[in-house]
Amino acid sequence: MLILQVLLLVAGLVALVIGYRKHNRNLMLAAALALLVAGSVSEVVSGFNASRAQHEAQ
Repeated sequence: MLILQVLLLVAGLVALVIGYRKHNRNLMLAAALALLVAGSVSEVVSGFNASRAQHEAQ
C-alpha cells in the first residue's frame, strides 16, 4: 500500500512538471488526479479490507 502511494506521488509530480513545461493541460489534469488518488488510496484499501473481513465473518 505504501509502495502504491509513493509510486502515484512520484508519477503525479513528474507528470505535473512535464505538463507545466510543455503547456499540456491534459497531462497536468492527469497529474492532479494521480496526486488526489495517492492521498486517498490508503483509506480506500483499509475500508475495502475491513468490509471484506466483516463479510467473510458472517
